[in-house]
Amino acid sequence: MVINKFGSGTVLALLGVLAFVSVNAHHSSAPHFDTNSPVTVEGVITQFKFVNPHAYLYIDVTNSDGTVTNWNCEMNAASSLKRNGWTKELFAPGKAIKIDGIAARRDPHGCSFQAGELEGGFKITRNGPIERSETPELVAETDASVADPMSFAGNWQTQPRRRGAGRPGGGGPPGMDRFTNILTDAGKEAAASYDERFDDPALVCSPSSIIRGWGEPNGVSQIELQDDRAIIRHEFMDTVRTVYLDDRRMPDDFERSLTGFSVGTIDGNRMTIETSGFAAGVLLPHPGVMHSEDMRVVETLTLSDDGQQVVREYEVVDPQYLKEPYTGRSVWLRSNLPLTAYDCEELSGVSKIRTGEND
Repeated sequence: MVINKFGSGTVLALLGVLAFVSVNAHHSSAPHFDTNSPVTVEGVITQFKFVNPHAYLYIDVTNSDGTVTNWNCEMNAASSLKRNGWTKELFAPGKAIKIDGIAARRDPHGCSFQAGELEGGFKITRNGPIERSETPELVAETDASVADPMSFAGNWQTQPRRRGAGRPGGGGPPGMDRFTNILTDAGKEAAASYDERFDDPALVCSPSSIIRGWGEPNGVSQIELQDDRAIIRHEFMDTVRTVYLDDRRMPDDFERSLTGFSVGTIDGNRMTIETSGFAAGVLLPHPGVMHSEDMRVVETLTLSDDGQQVVREYEVVDPQYLKEPYTGRSVWLRSNLPLTAYDCEELSGVSKIRTGEND
């Protein structure tokens, strides 16, 4: 349906005419954007928020009656965009832009950015590279390029995912059908109370779980080895884990958390990590699998013969919510990319507000 003729400062909605690629989002796009409702907006940039987990572009759009509406369009994470050469100056206020996007479900003036054309004919796509920007500020001094190539120490990046559903590391998070037969009644009840639109931990800048931290698409992580511990830093949500490599056990007064208490061993090219002491929470935000305080996770990291790849296999046991263990696998590649500050600022606005009108 054409809202009005396309021109400078107008809005054009094309329903069922344009087909867009899937949104590569850090939290699932389906609850917030309708892929069956593509939208094109044209106007003048008023602000560009270059943040994680999603950057946002705001533009003033002039309607057919002369009134002006400020639209907001969600983009990929700033950390990912910066690696593709995007800069804040690219979307300077005052520039004219036309955006092809996907309409938001609960925000009449919101969209998911898919492609755009700036004044002068400069075109850009959601995942498209621009040019190499200056090296971002490092969180830690460890440099993967000088790390021992046969050590777990260094920087690692998630192996690019294939599209489609499947096991972690093999194409994205699994659907709820994977859990139909392994959830207990309590696990099903907990999952039923979870609403992805409003309860996704990313909406409150939370890392969710240690399973989620490793699984960030194209995310960078860093492993630092000390005498008695390994420090694992995930760029996603600035998550930091400590894995004790001595014989200590979880203190009786340990304060439960999303990352828990981890102990481990390193034997040649294999690191084994056992974690307990979790606070109850969300195991997998998509599709929405919960875990209890009784959850225990065993992770096995195997370093390849050339030291350039880590394969991580894990097993989740939760007697309250799972009838049997849930297992998964992810692959990491050694990287010279720096670990940068995530500095989460969630800006999804009305889309994440739980009200009778929006539900």
